[in-house]
Amino acid sequence: MSTDKRVIQSQASTHAIKQILRSVVSDPHQYAEDEDLKKALKSQGGVAKLEYEVQIGTETVHKHSMSLNTLKTYADELFDDGFEGLNYLRLKAIDVIYAYIHRSSSPNTQSRAGLQLKIKELEDGLEKHRSINFILLQAISSAMGTIRSIQDAADDSIREKRANDGLARIRAIASLNPHPFDNTPSSVVSIKDYKNEQ
Repeated sequence: MSTDKRVIQSQASTHAIKQILRSVVSDPHQYAEDEDLKKALKSQGGVAKLEYEVQIGTETVHKHSMSLNTLKTYADELFDDGFEGLNYLRLKAIDVIYAYIHRSSSPNTQSRAGLQLKIKELEDGLEKHRSINFILLQAISSAMGTIRSIQDAADDSIREKRANDGLARIRAIASLNPHPFDNTPSSVVSIKDYKNEQ
């Protein structure tokens, strides 16, 4: 019975950390001053060991401390993108929090130091877009591999399985990107849609 209780608590905590990370990404201003959370987000082990309670909307979310192996096991079991997706959500949360903190103290471009900070900011942005392009190229490569494997499939059931596996893999790859490039749209969209969200 005690084993069942531990399993339930571990599953609940795994769901909780995903809720917390999504909340950080959506509302970084609420977490910008939380030093314990920021410290935990810096490593996989830190997130696993984190003991944390927070109000998200009308719900009180509680994350219990657990081992990293336990978190990996339940993330792989509970989420389509597994622990890999959860870890990239952690990295995204760090980026969003520090981007928010940095934005609140934007450099003064009238000074030499301010211009150097602005250059660094632009270089970081360029590097982030390079990373986005790399991830999207991985998604394209994965899609091409899936199409080839579907062509070679012997029957409809194998084709369907390979198609579903391929779609799940592409969604997982796309989710590694920052918003708004972290979702695979269900239909063709205009680049204006993304510009309007920036």
